[in-house]
Amino acid sequence: MKHKICYVLPEYKEGLATHFSYIERLLCEATKELEVFLIIEKGNVPRGNLGCVKIKTIGSSNFLLRSIKLKFWLLYARFYGYCDFYVHYSFLSAITASFIAKIFGGRVFYWNCGEPWKYKRSFLRERFERWTYRLVTFVVTGTDHLAGEYAKHYDIPREKILAMPNWIDVERFEEEPNKRELRKELELPVDKKIILFAHRLSLRKGSRMILPAARDLLSVRNDIFFAVVGTGPDEEKLRARAQGSESLRHAIHFFGAVPNREIQKYFAASDVFFMPSQEEGFPRVVLEAMASGVPIVASDVGSVSEIIPVSMKPFIVHPNDTSGFVRTLNMVLSQNSEQRQKQQKELRERAREFATGTVVKRFVKLFEHAGGKPCRQ
Repeated sequence: MKHKICYVLPEYKEGLATHFSYIERLLCEATKELEVFLIIEKGNVPRGNLGCVKIKTIGSSNFLLRSIKLKFWLLYARFYGYCDFYVHYSFLSAITASFIAKIFGGRVFYWNCGEPWKYKRSFLRERFERWTYRLVTFVVTGTDHLAGEYAKHYDIPREKILAMPNWIDVERFEEEPNKRELRKELELPVDKKIILFAHRLSLRKGSRMILPAARDLLSVRNDIFFAVVGTGPDEEKLRARAQGSESLRHAIHFFGAVPNREIQKYFAASDVFFMPSQEEGFPRVVLEAMASGVPIVASDVGSVSEIIPVSMKPFIVHPNDTSGFVRTLNMVLSQNSEQRQKQQKELRERAREFATGTVVKRFVKLFEHAGGKPCRQ
């Protein structure tokens, strides 16, 4: 008999540019060993059932009505024998499931992976989040280092925090199309060094570092082109400033949001991946770059230094160090073909350690070895 879990996803829409699209593959693999009831707070029902025995969307724009519907379906899941709730990033579902588990028995595993303590929140929001972390049975995050940080900043017992990495479909990124033809398809210059930024365009993700880095790097070399993939609150200003600059206008292009199913093309067409984030948890884009064999120049934040190969650590730069980013980007782009081939091999070998099938086994074991008091199904 398979172990039953109720998996709660805050959003699902086909063609999303976010990491939520990876949940599909996880569930398809995990349902071979687990019986999964999937609840989606907002969005659409996926095509097929992903191996789940039941999928339910809440789908209400009214917060009160959505809360009522969510409570109903979580109670429904509990009364049908789903004792373990795995909640992905939703504070509302984590709290609701925790109350149900405390009254009727069960455990709540709450995934949260980032460095939220770096940013000031309102008093009520801060109290609310701290309360949620204490209320759930287990907090699940990306690495042991982050687990220690959550324990320290939110005063949570370390044994209450479990580590499970993100995962990557390595096969999708290891294909090597003709780079010249791919650049033509994507309307990228074929004779330039392509620097890819693929992330949310926001302060936290370092998007305000793109233009200064591009401007300073252009003063060193004129063979570069920045491909910016993503959208966010900084997008409009960045587009306007780049267009208003004579030096940047022809050296940068904003592609907007790209569905995750197509993102591998941009990695394959690039020479280096640039991630100057202020805050990260376990960034999936780093896994995507590694699986593509693309060298990474990134901020020393979150778990980045734990994820990448040891030999790549010289490419990690302190956040806000524009000159450090420019110097490192130039160093990476100046490497010879032998160095690049060696790096490509190391990056892909490291990425395979986070292959979906490998991480799914750890996901299943969360429920087997977490401890706590699982209820009767």
